[in-house]
Amino acid sequence: MNIMKVDDQAKIDLFQEIMPIVMQYLAANSPDEALIADDIIDFFALSIASVIQNDTNLTTPQLQRRGVEAAGKHIAHWVRLLKLDHEQRGASLLAMTMGAVASDDTEH
Repeated sequence: MNIMKVDDQAKIDLFQEIMPIVMQYLAANSPDEALIADDIIDFFALSIASVIQNDTNLTTPQLQRRGVEAAGKHIAHWVRLLKLDHEQRGASLLAMTMGAVASDDTEH
């Protein structure tokens, strides 16, 4: 049973809009303007932790741990889906997103 209210394509569309902004901002705030995966993951971990900490249904440490476990399951689900997608397309969603941004930049 799917309990999600927003479909996957809408989430992918939003990802393609915000990910270049996130990466550009993080890189601009790096001492050498370099960006590593850990910086990106840590940013989204902060985002997830903020949602879990603010969820009024997760009022105890045990419930918050369950929220963290659920977040891990969502991440694992997307890793599997994106791996299959990458194998079919020959490029990752992130590479395609950033490639589209780069080609948009060269057109302007």
